[in-house]
Amino acid sequence: MKKNLFLLAILICLQSFSQEKDKKNVSLDALLSDTQFSSDNPEMLEFVWWLPREFWEVSYAQDPTSSEEEFKELNNIFGDYELFGVIRGNIGHFGGITYHTEEAILKELTVHYKGENLMVVPEDEISADFMNFFMIIQPMIGNMLGQMGNNIHFVLYKSIRGNEVLPVDPLGNGELTIKLGDFERTVDLPLNSLLLEKKCNEDGKLYSGKYIFCPIHGKKLVNQ
Repeated sequence: MKKNLFLLAILICLQSFSQEKDKKNVSLDALLSDTQFSSDNPEMLEFVWWLPREFWEVSYAQDPTSSEEEFKELNNIFGDYELFGVIRGNIGHFGGITYHTEEAILKELTVHYKGENLMVVPEDEISADFMNFFMIIQPMIGNMLGQMGNNIHFVLYKSIRGNEVLPVDPLGNGELTIKLGDFERTVDLPLNSLLLEKKCNEDGKLYSGKYIFCPIHGKKLVNQ
């Protein structure tokens, strides 16, 4: 009897947890929405794009021309790094943008996770493979974002507490806080786009994997 109750308790706990969505089924648009942030300041262009490892994993999973070996190579060069793309500039009276340099941006940019500010990786510590990777994606981003993309600066971070490395987990709990000057955005983890939706047993509708209870009926949602 006690064993059955113990197993039932485990089952109830597991049902409250969120399930990860298969990378082939993740909406890339939804993932971009979860990881791209911009301010509404009419006098400033402030844009931050967090590119976690999962972004590349989803991209590779949905690209029929890519191979698992290519992703493994990319995964290796990322190591314990966190990659951010940042654009900042002053918007003039007639809409022209004066873009800030990387040096100026780094003075205004902080990324905070689990009680620690992430550390910027000095350029001389970045591997040659990673530098080549930047050279490859820069024109791609330029094509996507136009002139904005040509002025994006990629910043590598590494989060360390003592000798412990704390990689940011998009599927974990906690908050990632990004500050760029006066602009601040807090990301409530896990990322919704990476989670499998949960089902309401009352009407069968699917809701965000971050929800525990149905917002309509108030009953606990169940994993698919």
